[in-house]
Amino acid sequence: MDFDYIIVGGGIAGCVLASRLHQEKPDSKVLLLEAGDDVSGRPEVQQGPYTKLLETDIDWNYATVPQKHLNDRRLGQNAGKALGGGSVINACGWLRGDKTDYDAWGALVNDPRWSYRGFLPYFRKTERHHDPKADPDAHGLDGPVITSSVSSSGRDYPLRETVQRAWGAVGVPRIQDMNNGSPIGLGEMNDNRVEGKRQLASHTYKLEGVQVMLKSQVEKVLIEGAKPVAVGVQLLDGTQIKARREVILSAGAYRTPQVLLLSGIGPSQELEEQGIKCLRDLPDVGRNFHDHLVVSQWWKLREPERGLSMGHPQFGGANYDKGLPGDFVVTMSAPSEGMRRALAVDLKDEVSDSHPMLSGSLSNVESYVVYIAANPSDPQIPLDGSHITTSVCLMLPTSRGSITLTSRDPRSPPIIDPNYFATEADHFMMRWGLRKVTQVMLETKEGQELVVGETTPKDKPTLSPSSKDEDLDDLVQRSAK
Repeated sequence: MDFDYIIVGGGIAGCVLASRLHQEKPDSKVLLLEAGDDVSGRPEVQQGPYTKLLETDIDWNYATVPQKHLNDRRLGQNAGKALGGGSVINACGWLRGDKTDYDAWGALVNDPRWSYRGFLPYFRKTERHHDPKADPDAHGLDGPVITSSVSSSGRDYPLRETVQRAWGAVGVPRIQDMNNGSPIGLGEMNDNRVEGKRQLASHTYKLEGVQVMLKSQVEKVLIEGAKPVAVGVQLLDGTQIKARREVILSAGAYRTPQVLLLSGIGPSQELEEQGIKCLRDLPDVGRNFHDHLVVSQWWKLREPERGLSMGHPQFGGANYDKGLPGDFVVTMSAPSEGMRRALAVDLKDEVSDSHPMLSGSLSNVESYVVYIAANPSDPQIPLDGSHITTSVCLMLPTSRGSITLTSRDPRSPPIIDPNYFATEADHFMMRWGLRKVTQVMLETKEGQELVVGETTPKDKPTLSPSSKDEDLDDLVQRSAK
């Protein structure tokens, strides 16, 4: 079998690549290889809580190695194992990110196409924005991905105004558009659901005219010539497929480096240890891996009988099934002086103003309040509407880890080591975010009227803005995901 283009991995990026390649080059033969199946017809995939899809047959269900900075815990690493990849199992949030991050990319590679303005035409091309009056420079109105907001989907949650005022009381401004490249502030949650139904990448980006092979996991890229050139791929069963023009790896953050390493591309010493002939010594393959870390807290409602949280009989609305049970995403920039001191500890040197983590107002921390809480044990929290949940997410971690080979057997999962929470900078940002959330809940009028306090394991203290660093770190170490 020969094709012009072979795309390894039918996830979000793979589906987009295959669809766009066929549109631009209709005479070319494009092959999309996916290790999973097409599960678009399954009702639980189309609509319902994404949490029910995790750790199922459509999730690779990876795990990290024991994380030495998180009490040696192994953390789950979800990844969609189906045509559509992450769009099959994710939470369907639609967040573009901060233009400062893209501009840093552009500066790093000295190429404006990687800057925010460079990406902006593609952001617009991708989306069909829910607000027809939105700024046309920031948003597209005729793209394939249909977006929605809490308001546009008609979800009217009883805590909306309370949460907004509470964040405002600690100086977080309300912003009207969190997806215009400047997300700092309190912005309304955006989804990419349509009437509550999931949009799979494999349907949003049409694959008619593309040859799709399902349940076809790639073992390695076939490489030939004195100057190594990719000429095709080999599947687990030994089948070889040739590419006349290009082989494109789009197998996700975990499998892409694994396939490269199995193909003989990567750090020569690591390949030799696995008995793999090194065809191209590239020491950075599988390195520089970093990931967001999320910490959640549970808060007992003062008046749960009002039906404020999921699980209570009175919590419900005509459109509550059309998105996540929350109103806002809060994006914040950690104080620069505290960041400077933390970076100095990590670098063991003074830190200049030119350091990228000090370059203006950065989206270091994200937080949200969701109107749902449940936990099986210690503390046991039934899904009865008695609690709500807050979360703090580290958006710009400085900890770096790796993806390496377990063995030369392609059926073995890769060794995933994010090296979470390894730097003082990450400690500082997470502590700061947790203190800000506890300030909202415990020191504002709205927070005090809303919750009785935090519900914690029986031998752990409740937290406050004045909590010791050690107590905040302990929460992260024992519960971060």
